[in-house]
Amino acid sequence: MPTQICQAQDSKIKDLLSGKIHSLEIPNIISQFECDSLSKKILSNYETTSGPGLTTKIGTSLSSYIYDKTKYFSNAQKSNLLLQNLFSNTNPIDKIKKTVSQLFQKEITTANEDGMPYSYCMIRIHKNGDSVHVHRDNCNFEMPDYTVSKYQTQLSAILYLQSPQSGGELKIYHKQWSKSDESHRHPEFGYSYDVIDGSNYDMISPITGNLVILNPNFYHQIEPVLGKKHRISIGFFFGESREKKLYNWS
Repeated sequence: MPTQICQAQDSKIKDLLSGKIHSLEIPNIISQFECDSLSKKILSNYETTSGPGLTTKIGTSLSSYIYDKTKYFSNAQKSNLLLQNLFSNTNPIDKIKKTVSQLFQKEITTANEDGMPYSYCMIRIHKNGDSVHVHRDNCNFEMPDYTVSKYQTQLSAILYLQSPQSGGELKIYHKQWSKSDESHRHPEFGYSYDVIDGSNYDMISPITGNLVILNPNFYHQIEPVLGKKHRISIGFFFGESREKKLYNWS
């Protein structure tokens, strides 16, 4: 089960990093009012695009530019400016960073490469019927040309800004990826369900204002969203450098 915590607990962080647990859930890091205001602004004023594994997103995702660094950093610069304007009043990225910093007792900053910042975060919007196929995330294996692939650990921080009417749960299997699993990989996105056949799993509901810290090496998927109300989340990956500093990217 996901472990709920309200303050830094070294043992839980160590369990998350080692794979003894797959996630931590921190409730109410941002108010309902702030979430509602941000969700309304996202849906009303900003153009969205599609990307791997999801229908609608705002931001630049590293997984979309594995073999095109120049285009990634160019688009990251543009989307970071858009996000700065979007979050001019309330900045949920700062709230996520503050929470992560408190949990890990380290400052966290956006990763950069040769003076070029990585993408701050991704906003994901899932509508009625949308889901995300079973997959895992690991830039250490996928993206060796990027600096972030050298970080010793990789975790994912996900803040829910709007809950759907029903569905949209994060389903996390009790199985971590291994290189031998690549024989089950789908060419476009994710893996065959054979890779998690027989594995137990936990479900995390997308509760507005809650933050989930996930070890993304565990296989996971998003269950279908049901109803007119969209599932809206914002998140980034983060990891620790050899100098023991935390950096985030998306």
